[in-house]
Amino acid sequence: MSSTNTKLVEQLQQLYGFSDSFIESFQDGLFIVTPKGEIILTNEALCQLTGYDKSELTGASLPFPFWPPELHGDYNSLFNKLSKDHIKREFKVIYMHKSGMRFPVSVFFASVKCHQDNIIAYIGFIQNITGKNSKKISQHSYNQEVFSVLNYRKKYLNLVLENKITKQLQSTLNNISDGFMSLDFDLCFTYINDKGLNILGQKRKNLIGKHIWQEFPEIVGHPFYKAFCTAIETNQKQFYSGYFKPYDKWFSSRFYPSNDGITIYFLDITEQTKVEELLVESKNDLKAIINNIGDPLFVKDEESRLILVNDAFCKLFDTSISQVIGKTLAEEVSEKEREVFLKIDKQVLKTGIENINEENLTVRNGETKTISTRKTRYVDQNGNKFLIGTIRDITMRKKTEIELDLYRHQLEELVNSRTEEINIKNSELQRMNKLFIGRELKMKELKNRIARLKEDNDNLTK
Repeated sequence: MSSTNTKLVEQLQQLYGFSDSFIESFQDGLFIVTPKGEIILTNEALCQLTGYDKSELTGASLPFPFWPPELHGDYNSLFNKLSKDHIKREFKVIYMHKSGMRFPVSVFFASVKCHQDNIIAYIGFIQNITGKNSKKISQHSYNQEVFSVLNYRKKYLNLVLENKITKQLQSTLNNISDGFMSLDFDLCFTYINDKGLNILGQKRKNLIGKHIWQEFPEIVGHPFYKAFCTAIETNQKQFYSGYFKPYDKWFSSRFYPSNDGITIYFLDITEQTKVEELLVESKNDLKAIINNIGDPLFVKDEESRLILVNDAFCKLFDTSISQVIGKTLAEEVSEKEREVFLKIDKQVLKTGIENINEENLTVRNGETKTISTRKTRYVDQNGNKFLIGTIRDITMRKKTEIELDLYRHQLEELVNSRTEEINIKNSELQRMNKLFIGRELKMKELKNRIARLKEDNDNLTK
C-alpha cells in the first residue's frame, strides 16, 4: 500500500474508529475505497463472500476482482457516477465468486467525509441476497443504520466540545414551552431539551446518539413520519398536528431541515385540542371555555371579520373585545402583514385545509412579535363557514434559534483562537530551546578554554 493510502487509513481510524477489530465485527462484507477506486480496507466477511484473500483485494483497482468481466464497463460507469457527489445509496447488482460463480448482492454505498466536509473515501456494505425476497429494500435498511452509527462516532466528539461552550444555550432551550430536539444528517439524536424528555417520558442518556426510528418504531408510517420525510426530501419546513395512539395524546409539531440534519419543535396540545372540540359542541359555555385557554383564540366569519375572541387574544393585541369584534384583524397592521393574514384566511375558508403559519406581527405598542397561527374551517348545519384560529407567541423560540447560530459562531472563533495560541506558544518554546542549547555549548567551550589555560600555567611554574 502506498504511503498516501496508509495515511488515509490512519485518518479513517482517527475520524471513525475503523480499527481492524471494529471492521471485523460486521457480519456483512465491507470494503473502503479511495476516490480513485483503489481498495484500502476489507473485512473477512467480504473475503468469504467473494473467495478472495485480503491480499488479493487490498490495493485492487477498478475493475474489482469480484466484478463479472462482462459487466466491467457498466460497473465502471456506475462507480464514476456515484463518486461524483456526496452520496448514500443502496442498489442491487451481480458479483462473482473467485470460482466464477455469479450471485446477486445488495450494495450500500456511501461517501466518507473529513472535518472539512470533503470526500476522502467511499464505504461499501455487501449482503448476499441469493434466495431472499426481491422486493425493494427499505430506505431505512440495516446497512444505512450501520453507517449512521459510524458517522455518529465522529460527530459525537464534536458535539462534546460544543456542549462545553453552549451551557447557557441549553438553559435557554430548557426554559421554552415547546419540546425541542435536534437530529444529525443520519437522523441520530444530538440534543433534546427537558420539556421534550418530559413529554416523551424518556431520559436524555437513552436517546443521545440513537436513531429516531429505532427508538420510536411505532411512529413509522404515521402522518408525523410522513411530514418528517417530506421536510427532509424537500428541505422545507413542515407542520403537523395529530393524535398519537401510543401516547394517547395530541401533538403539534414543526420540522426545520438544514444541511446538518433536522430540528423539531413539538408540543403536547391534548388539553388544547379537547377544548377546541368542546368549543364546537358546547355553545352555551363558549365564553367561559375560550377564556380558560392560555393561547389566544379567535373565530371569524366568511368575510374574515372577527366574531369571537378570548381574553388571551385581547392581551396579545393590547385591545378589548369591543374594539376588535367586526374587524378583520388586518386594519391596524402593516400592508405586508395584512396581505398575509387575509390571503391565508381566504385559502382555509375555501379549501377547508388546516393551515399553520409563522408570521411577524406588530402590536399596538410598536413591538414586533413572531407568532405561529393555526387556522381551521368550521361549517355549521346551515352551511355557514367559520374560521377558527389559535395563536402562539414564538418570539422567544425565534430568539433562541438566533442564539444557537451565535453560539456556534463563537465556538468556531474559540477553536481558531486556541489553535493560534498553541502555535505561538510552540514557536516561542522552540526559540527558547535553541537559545538554551546555544548557551550550553558556549559554557562548555569556555570551561575547556579555562582548563587549557590552567594547564599552560602549571607547565610554566614547574
